Amino acid sequence: MGIIIRQGLKSSIVTYIGVIIGMFNMLILYNTFLTQEELGLYASTLLTFPIIYMSVTLLGVPHIAVRFHSRFNTPELRKQLFTFMLAVPFAGLAVFTILYLLFKPVYISFYEENSPLLLKYYYTFIPLTAGMVYLSVLESYSRINLRIAVPTLIREVGLRLCNSAIVILYGFDYISFDTMVQLTVLAYILAIAAMLFYLHWQGKLYLRFDFGFIRHPAFNEMYRYGLWVVLGGAASALLPHIEKVLLPGFEGGLGNTAIFDIASRIAVIIAIPKNSIVLISAPILSSAIHQKNMHEVESIYKKSSLNLYIIGSLLLLGIWCNIDSVFELIPNSDIYSSGKWVVLMIGMAKLTDMMTGLNSEILTNSNYFRYDLIFVFLLTALLAVTNIYLIPIYGFNGAAAASLLSMVVYNLAKLIFIYKKMHVQPFTLQTVQVTLLATITYVIVQMIPHGFPATFLGTIADVTLRSAIIVFIFGGGIIFWKVSDEISTGWNMVITAFRKKAKH
Repeated sequence: MGIIIRQGLKSSIVTYIGVIIGMFNMLILYNTFLTQEELGLYASTLLTFPIIYMSVTLLGVPHIAVRFHSRFNTPELRKQLFTFMLAVPFAGLAVFTILYLLFKPVYISFYEENSPLLLKYYYTFIPLTAGMVYLSVLESYSRINLRIAVPTLIREVGLRLCNSAIVILYGFDYISFDTMVQLTVLAYILAIAAMLFYLHWQGKLYLRFDFGFIRHPAFNEMYRYGLWVVLGGAASALLPHIEKVLLPGFEGGLGNTAIFDIASRIAVIIAIPKNSIVLISAPILSSAIHQKNMHEVESIYKKSSLNLYIIGSLLLLGIWCNIDSVFELIPNSDIYSSGKWVVLMIGMAKLTDMMTGLNSEILTNSNYFRYDLIFVFLLTALLAVTNIYLIPIYGFNGAAAASLLSMVVYNLAKLIFIYKKMHVQPFTLQTVQVTLLATITYVIVQMIPHGFPATFLGTIADVTLRSAIIVFIFGGGIIFWKVSDEISTGWNMVITAFRKKAKH
């Protein structure tokens, strides 16, 4: 258990460092050195489309490996599993490449009018997809060997720093844009080489293939499980990026895509804390469902919903009440500030997802786990239809409105389904209290005039003041009103520790 905790802690730290680098790259670095259309191509499509292609091309191999690796528990069987993990995605890549080339006329007809730059780099997506596929495969193989810190470092930090260096080289005219794209492909090749070296150093790299996995008793079960995973994986990979796939095909093209991408990344900060609460709550929730302890299930459901709603509301207030100042702090704010309403709508979509609690976790751990995939398909269909309808009318704001509408319908449908089938729901009187506190806080902050000079330091001072007032009113109200037992307990522990330290 010690190695899991150590590797998990290291991986979490590295992941958050990677998030910081990624945000800096997108909001500052790319924004400084790339034109609006170049940013839309490089950050929003060139590094996004392959993620969607990869989800199908992998054929579910990472999930299969995690689920069935315990049945390949000898060095000989481990070699078979390693061969399986390399061979199956290769077949997937071959099929993907053929289909990708066959559907080129469809691709051209959709993007040529509004995003001709996408056509220029059409073939680049093939090696980029291959690089992402095998980096994911090798990372998964390392994970089943309980080594995740270094692979996470390579993917989250190494690749992002490579991207930073490549864009800086382009920004100072040392390389052309074409070379920048080629070097990005090379970065994935280097990341794969680093992973292979790490596996060799760990003694887990097999240089000779063994196709004996075909005769393994678990192979048929792996095959069936993989087909199920591919369906869910493809939909899940498309969901966060569907707007960036569709926007380049409409008026505004890659320019609108860049505005949407920057604005939506600001809003996505709201949802980051959800992962931690899910990691903490999911095992307890799974156990309670297995024991048919519905009282405990409802308790976790309500607590997760309330605490996520509090955290999400605080973050959304902090972002939205300072949104003009946030855009003033990033380069080319005159262009990208037009995406401020995208921030609000995507933020509201994320808050909706947070306030409905652990909907998906309840479904996937219950006898209704297959319905979660149905709901994912529902959300995918909703996003596609609403985006296709709203983008031509409202551009990037239409894409954000489509996301908000789809997320509300999706979570409402899951909420009703769970209530009908399991008779539990996440809302309490405290939900209303949080809404009231958030509304009061917003009104008060909006009444405060912008009294600082329109300089960098003045903007920072304004953001600091408004953020402090938000924390004081909203956070203080949550603690004073004792809205959340968990937050009140945590606050009391901090105060007690502070008093003890002050006495000494």
